[in-house]
Amino acid sequence: MSCTPGRPEKRNCSAKRSCTLYMVNVCVYHPRTMKPLFTIHEGEFLVGDYISRNFARKYDVWVPTKDSGVDLLVTRKGHNGKPVGLQVKFSRSFDIHKDFSRDVLATSWYTLDPKKIRRSEAQLWVFVFMTLRHERYFVLIPTPELRRRIPRGCRSKWNLYLWAYARGACYQVRDLNLAGRLNAVRRGVQDPYQDFSMYFEAWRLLDKMSR
Repeated sequence: MSCTPGRPEKRNCSAKRSCTLYMVNVCVYHPRTMKPLFTIHEGEFLVGDYISRNFARKYDVWVPTKDSGVDLLVTRKGHNGKPVGLQVKFSRSFDIHKDFSRDVLATSWYTLDPKKIRRSEAQLWVFVFMTLRHERYFVLIPTPELRRRIPRGCRSKWNLYLWAYARGACYQVRDLNLAGRLNAVRRGVQDPYQDFSMYFEAWRLLDKMSR
């Protein structure tokens, strides 16, 4: 029984009960119909697909059936260790100044709610970049660390502009002018809270946090 073609995975499914399916719709079974309760958004799909392709022997990925502030749940095979809740944010890259074309892999723009970050029950926040060439990049940062980086006095909206650089660095460039963004290519940024490099493609955190 599946909702859509592909590789669905179901657990504890029974009549009139919701079941969690990986990378497809979550459905309720009825003798005559099967209707989707919701579908996951593009960022969640890209994260789940990446984990499935690269760490399928180590982790399972689950879609919560209730909206609890956790978009995906990652568990170790054999149910050993701790589950890791992921909050996923997605952004498409936008056109940049020609001076950056050789050094910048991807750009992004996320509008975050500081209150939701402070209340978040997820262990990791995952920021997904999708370039115009459909290249994918990820920033994985623990929730406590993300909370520390919320700007002082920021109450209702936090604009986070993450840029991924070809040399493996990743910076928050929202408050940098053109000269500052050019300087970051070679010298980085002075404010450590603007430096997200250690969390760029930091999939190792799944292993650490699920032990």
